[in-house]
Amino acid sequence: MRLSLRTLRVLSVALALALPLAACGRKGPPEAPEGADPKYPRTYPAGAPAPATDPAQAPK
Repeated sequence: MRLSLRTLRVLSVALALALPLAACGRKGPPEAPEGADPKYPRTYPAGAPAPATDPAQAPK
């Protein structure tokens, strides 16, 4: 089977677009960089109480 020039161009563009995506990411759990603040995630605004997870404890 002989490929036309247009087919080769389309395949080349598709490969050029897909190849960088294949190199993205890292396997394994994320690791914080050295010196990172260990208090992440924070509530916003700072100093606000964390939301209650139990509906019975929610403020009324």
